[in-house]
Amino acid sequence: MKKIFFLFSLFLFTSLIGFTQKCDKVLFTGKVVDSTSLQSFYNLMIVNRRTGQGVFGQPNGSFSIYVSNGDSISISVTGYFVVNFKVVADIDCQFRRKVYLNPKLRDIQEVIVRPLKTLEQIKEEREGLAMRDTRMVTGIEMLQSPITALYQAFSKKEQNKRWIEQQEYKDNQRRIVQELLRLYVSYDIIDLSEEEFDQFVSFLNINETFLKTATEMELITFIQDKFDHFKIVSQFQTTEKPEWRKTLKSDFKRACNEMVNVYITNHVIELPTSEIEHFITFMNIDANYLNSHTDEDVFNMVYSKYNDFVAFYKIDIRLVNVNFNLTEVNNEDWKWDLKHKSFKVATRTLLKMYNEHGVIRIDDDEMDKFTTFLNLRQSFLVSASNDELLQFVREKYFKYLDFYRK
Repeated sequence: MKKIFFLFSLFLFTSLIGFTQKCDKVLFTGKVVDSTSLQSFYNLMIVNRRTGQGVFGQPNGSFSIYVSNGDSISISVTGYFVVNFKVVADIDCQFRRKVYLNPKLRDIQEVIVRPLKTLEQIKEEREGLAMRDTRMVTGIEMLQSPITALYQAFSKKEQNKRWIEQQEYKDNQRRIVQELLRLYVSYDIIDLSEEEFDQFVSFLNINETFLKTATEMELITFIQDKFDHFKIVSQFQTTEKPEWRKTLKSDFKRACNEMVNVYITNHVIELPTSEIEHFITFMNIDANYLNSHTDEDVFNMVYSKYNDFVAFYKIDIRLVNVNFNLTEVNNEDWKWDLKHKSFKVATRTLLKMYNEHGVIRIDDDEMDKFTTFLNLRQSFLVSASNDELLQFVREKYFKYLDFYRK
């Protein structure tokens, strides 16, 4: 009897596991709680670390978000330690969790407290950012009042007024960016020290139109990207003379190759190996420029030229070779299916394996649609090398995204 009960329990357990693994989407609901005091959580953010996307919770601490089974989740609230965990779906494809927050308690010196503004407050300030109008006579008004027009154009007093307005506008823009960055730091979106704030704001050099009109996700993506570059530049500046500078005196061409490869290694730029020489020619720099400019100047020049190069030659950097750590062992399943089952089954097994390794990201309900779009031939599947097959599928994958999701 005990054996029957054990086998039944084992069967039920494995069935439940198998069921949860079939959940394409998991509804994650929960609530954060501060056990020490009654709080309102206006800065509650739930971040899916696999996708890099986040949503804000309700002031009462509750939240809901659709995720995938096994996703890593971080919950961040200003003034509390970040809570990390993995999603484990139940039989209803749901995951419920009550999160107890641990407040950050630190001994600090007396400081002037500047409360963080909410995203909505900063958004209103971004949208309302405008330079106060100093009335200038223009157009047909100049013909009607030429003396006033001349006075405004050449009067030092009027010029000073305009200069003051411009400086106030720049100060307001800088202040809004600083408040936004402080909010991002509190959410652990970027890791910026107090000493780096002014330097990073200058490095951002954010366009005023973009600051006023960008969505929250566009701003987060832009600032995270800039922050990664800022850290790389800071790293370049704190190290001794880069190796490529040591080579510069003896071999200019080799120094340029070493410099570009440093940027590729540090993910500042993404280029196929075949395009490196082409890019160096496109930059059109000489030894005098590299010797007379700082590492930060060279960095900004290379990054600017890289964007121009990609745009001009329409290079799809998504197709740059990436090491997905695939070995011959990973291909055994689809090759076995091709030999013992059918070409269709083998194709499905191949795409599932690519999905698991991040080569493509196709939901199960789109797999048949993508397989038709892929139009993979059995002769090519048999004859192509692993690299050729991977490159073919990735190229078709990005065309699929462009075709169906623009």
